[in-house]
Amino acid sequence: MVYTINEPAAVGAQKALKAANVQGAIVVSIDGGCNGVQQVKDGLINATSQQYPVKMAELGVKAIKTIATGGQKPQVTSGLDFFDTGVALVTDKPATGVESITSTEGANLCWGKA
Repeated sequence: MVYTINEPAAVGAQKALKAANVQGAIVVSIDGGCNGVQQVKDGLINATSQQYPVKMAELGVKAIKTIATGGQKPQVTSGLDFFDTGVALVTDKPATGVESITSTEGANLCWGKA
């Protein structure tokens, strides 16, 4: 199994594994931009953990405005020490017991569209 910091690194890992004739490796990544979701759909990588940077930015700006105008800062997510803006595992080969969405669903939620 290979875990990478972004989808371009995951595709590079897949190329290196193929060049080394390694079969059956699982390659997963993070970011979940539109290109990465397409790479899952194309079978270049097995999964990506989709983040939502536009949502993060919108909520951050809203929080700054609220605090700057005398309002309360957002509460942390229950059980965490931060406000969780969400994440979804995108894969077309789901594992039993692991919550995920398909690459088709991920394509509707991805960021970085042209």
